[in-house]
This record gives sequence, structure tokens and C-alpha cells, in this order.
Amino acid sequence: MKKYLLLFVTLITCACSSIEDSRVDTILSMAREPSIGLLQGKTTDQVRDLMGEPTFVRREAPNESWIFKAPDCAVFVFFNKDGISTFTQTKGSCDKKVARRILSERKNTL
Repeated sequence: MKKYLLLFVTLITCACSSIEDSRVDTILSMAREPSIGLLQGKTTDQVRDLMGEPTFVRREAPNESWIFKAPDCAVFVFFNKDGISTFTQTKGSCDKKVARRILSERKNTL
């Protein structure tokens, strides 16, 4: 029974880390020029289709700002009252090597 439990926990952990890794790759690839420009003029549904669920949403009627976070990178998407993205910005290095290092350090400390 313990073997099956250990196998189950291992499989779930691997599945979760690969989902997170995939999400990080998406965020980091969209954080670079000219990809960041692809988010401009998109609706909330279109941005969600491209990026997945935002890490954080801030609503200040009638506007919204979404934040997508990856290690050492954040992508900000600002929407106007019509739900169209009007401005995008990145903060941090948004470097894949840095993100991979941070992710591996997190996994090793768990």
C-alpha cells in the first residue's frame, strides 16, 4: 500500500511541476519583444487563451489589470472599460535561464 501511495504522490508532483514549467515557458515567451505586442488590442478572453489564468487580477472600475508571474518576471496587461488590452509591461529579467535556476532551487528545497 505504501508503494502505491508513494507512486501516486510522485506522479502528482511530476504532473504539477510540468504544468508549472509549461506555464512559466508561456509567460516568459510572451514577455519578450515582439511577442508582448501580440497582447495589445486583445480581449480578456483572447489574453486568457494565450496566457492562461492570471496570477492576480486587480479591478478598478471600469479598468482591470492582470499580472502573470514567473520566477524573476512579471507580465502586466491593462484592460480598458471595453475589455480591450491597451498597455502591456514586463518587470524583471524574464530570462529563461534565470527562471529555470529559480524553479530548480525551489524544487530542491521542498
